[in-house]
Amino acid sequence: MKLERRDFIRALLISLGSMGLLGSRGRVYALAHSSENTGELAPGCQFFNVAQARTLEAICDQIIPPDDYPGAKDAGVPYYIDNALSNWLPQNRWDYVAGLEAVDESSKQMFGQRFADLEWDEQTKVLQAMERGEAPGMIWTKLRIGAGGAKSSQGFLNTVISHTMQGYYGDPKYGGNRGKKSWEMIGFKLPDWAR
Repeated sequence: MKLERRDFIRALLISLGSMGLLGSRGRVYALAHSSENTGELAPGCQFFNVAQARTLEAICDQIIPPDDYPGAKDAGVPYYIDNALSNWLPQNRWDYVAGLEAVDESSKQMFGQRFADLEWDEQTKVLQAMERGEAPGMIWTKLRIGAGGAKSSQGFLNTVISHTMQGYYGDPKYGGNRGKKSWEMIGFKLPDWAR
């Protein structure tokens, strides 16, 4: 197997980072991927490329699936997260770059396809493995996301759940909650002074 120079440098950075020599909390792995957040931007996105957006949309819809009201995808939650990473949450950008790649890596190992291409029940099983900290893949073993030393898959899932809830129930001016449907669902109305 031929080892590409880029893969060698990435492996070196990951190894040094995992020994604590270049930083903490798995940022080294994520930073090694920073130059790889390339590709065509997804329509309406400032940060996510097409593949990342597809994976994120599928995860968000697993968190808040559609029923009588829109699911997270149709409510614009991925656009809220993209907007947040592009503006007020830049510290989470590389968590998403590495985390979304790791979700696809786990999905391929478990079911042979990217997360967005899996059946609903298969997607659920990948997220359940992440929740238990048992999702397979090299990326999860090298990356730390979230406080308290949580396993990276758990930390990443918790981050996406938190951001999904913010986008689904927050003010539509930030990119999510299209048509104020979640507010309609829970019976929330802005007071007159806030309109």
